[in-house]
Amino acid sequence: MRIATKLTIFLLLAVSVALAGYGYLRMQRERDRLVEEVQQDAVFLTNAVRLAVEHAMRDKRPEDVQKLLTEIVRRPSPVDRVRIYNSRLEETGSAGAEAAAATAIPRGDVERTVSQRAATVRYVDSPPRPLVYVVVPLSGPEDGAAGALAVVHATTRIERQVREVMQELVVRLSVLSLTIFLVIWFTVRVSIRRPLHALVRAALALGRGQLTERIALRRRDEIGQLASAFNRMAAELQAAQERTRTEAEGRLDAERQLQQAQKLASLGRLASEVAHEIGTPLSIISGRTEVIQKKLPPDHPLARDAGTVLRQVERISRILRQLLDYARPRRLTRNPLSVEPVFHRVVELLDPLAGRRHVTLVAQVPGTLPPILADADQLQQVLLNLVTNALDATSPGGQVRLTASDEDSGPMPPAEGRLRISRGRDPQPCVTLRVDDTGCGIPPERLEKIFEPFFSTKERGGGTGLGMAIVEDIARAHGAAIEIESGEGRGTTIWLRWPAASAGAETAGNGDSEALRAMSAPTGDA
Repeated sequence: MRIATKLTIFLLLAVSVALAGYGYLRMQRERDRLVEEVQQDAVFLTNAVRLAVEHAMRDKRPEDVQKLLTEIVRRPSPVDRVRIYNSRLEETGSAGAEAAAATAIPRGDVERTVSQRAATVRYVDSPPRPLVYVVVPLSGPEDGAAGALAVVHATTRIERQVREVMQELVVRLSVLSLTIFLVIWFTVRVSIRRPLHALVRAALALGRGQLTERIALRRRDEIGQLASAFNRMAAELQAAQERTRTEAEGRLDAERQLQQAQKLASLGRLASEVAHEIGTPLSIISGRTEVIQKKLPPDHPLARDAGTVLRQVERISRILRQLLDYARPRRLTRNPLSVEPVFHRVVELLDPLAGRRHVTLVAQVPGTLPPILADADQLQQVLLNLVTNALDATSPGGQVRLTASDEDSGPMPPAEGRLRISRGRDPQPCVTLRVDDTGCGIPPERLEKIFEPFFSTKERGGGTGLGMAIVEDIARAHGAAIEIESGEGRGTTIWLRWPAASAGAETAGNGDSEALRAMSAPTGDA
């Protein structure tokens, strides 16, 4: 049986007992009141009879006294029987129904009334029906004691009124009981049953692992305290789960980084061996090809083939240099650095490439820009990689912009049709370096992998896929944050939030200088 049902039954039984007790007491008080009224009426009527009897007794005509008694009993009145006693307590006259003979007037009451000349009133609750009798003294000649008059009164009025009161009480108490039952049922349902059901549902949901489940109860009683305790427990479990998940992700990330470091170490050893083994044959091939090219006329078919061989040899050499530079750690040297000379050097190096691609390359640096804390060569390497990628992705007639600002506009939602990813936390204070292009953009599925080594957005053979990995390594080592926003056919924007020189030691420890792979020339391999 449910708690709400048990509580409703218990309260209803308690209320029923209370109402029954109230009804019983009310009936007793009503009966006592009616008995008192009947006794008062009986005394008043008995005194009237006494006066008539005394008047008849003064005439000393016993037959008139008996006739009076008979007449009194026959009249429609509550008088049930009349008896007259002389001074010796002997019954000298009576009138009334024979059934009344079963009710004997106690001799002690008659004797006390005659001797003390005081009335006696009694209520007798005996079968077949309750009666009220009154005994009053009779006065004789010269106010002497002539005996006593006893008048027995019927109590049909009491019984009738008690039945009426009982019926009225039954109706009232029934209506009251029904009302109280409805109030108790509604109160228990709203205040206990529904909150308990909510607690049970929430507990079951929590058991199924739904730690976001909460109980919406705004109460200050014990159930409200229980709901608040449950919500706190669920929140703590959810926080513990989040901490566990974060720690697990951190361990997995550390394992991935360790695996990546091991791969890079292996790659470094392999690159060194490959460079040593392939470097000499490539030099021989390049030298012999140059000799052949010089001996042939420029328009000779073999001369063109020799040029193709030389270009491919140079491409192989460049790839080997990139592998060596990515795998070989270099010491990081950070100093306060002005951004403007670095921007001008990048534009100077890449402006010929932009001219060949028919792309406009623009650089803007405000004169009030504070210095940043960076390794000049590595910052130049980052910008060369980013701008080279932007030029490769931009069609003729497009534009690549390189800008810088020290205004922190805060995180902004990505533009429509573009996705944004980020790496690292923004240093404070910082200078924002920005590269914008109007190129073809990067599809969302490729943007998520943009920082993975050897992943390239270019066509097969267009790059090694190390450019953005190098950018991320350098940025991490400097304590900088990188953010990329792009959309297919909507261009690309890259933000580099670099520590300002005043950030000093606060950002110096954010990256591992030994993990940095520096490059001496742009890779263009994102």
